Amino acid sequence: MCDFGVEVWLNTKVTGYDGKNVFTANGKQLLSYNLIWTAGVKGKTLSGIPDSSINKNRLLCNEFNQVLGFDNIFAIGDVSLQLHDPSYPNGHPQVAPVAIQQARKLAKNILFKINNKPMQPFYYKDKGNMATVGRNKAVAEIGKLKLGGFSGWLIWMLLHLILLIGFRNKIVVLINWVWNYINYDRHIRLIIRPYRREF
Repeated sequence: MCDFGVEVWLNTKVTGYDGKNVFTANGKQLLSYNLIWTAGVKGKTLSGIPDSSINKNRLLCNEFNQVLGFDNIFAIGDVSLQLHDPSYPNGHPQVAPVAIQQARKLAKNILFKINNKPMQPFYYKDKGNMATVGRNKAVAEIGKLKLGGFSGWLIWMLLHLILLIGFRNKIVVLINWVWNYINYDRHIRLIIRPYRREF
C-alpha cells in the first residue's frame, strides 16, 4: 500500500466483471462500480501481407525497418517488430520514442536507398522513462539513475519545459505551473458535450 492508498496487485489476471465486482484468476475479488481497462496497444496489419511476415499482430521487419519478404515496404512504430537488437530480443517497446527514432532513421535510409548507398541498421536508444503521480511526486528512470518523489517531479517538470517548442511557450507554461502550484488551482480537464435541455 502506497501513500496514495493504492494497492498494486502484480501478476493478477482479470477474468470478469459483473458491474459491481472484479474477478481475478487467482481468486482475489475487488468490489468496484468502476473498472478502467488499459491493456496497451495492438498493431494493425494490412491484407496482402503473408502470415510469415506477421507475428503477434505486428509486421516482422529487418534492421532497416523493411517488412520481411518485401524490398519497398517499411514499417515503424507499434506495428513494427524488429528482433535483431540484442538489447531488445523480443522487440522494442510500443512507445512513442521508439517510433520517433525509427522515423528519423527510416527517412535517412530511404534517401540512402534512392541514392544507391548502403542503409544503416536501427538500434533504439532508451533515454529513460518518467511519470508524474501527484503534487510533488513523480518517478524518473534515466539509465541507471532512479528518482522518485520531489526530485523526480522537478526533473519531470524541467524536461517537459526543455522539450516545449518556442521560448514563449516555455514561459507561459512555467507561469501557469507556478500559479497552479501556489493556488492549488486545478482546472477540470473534461471533454464533454454541453447538455441542452429539450423543451
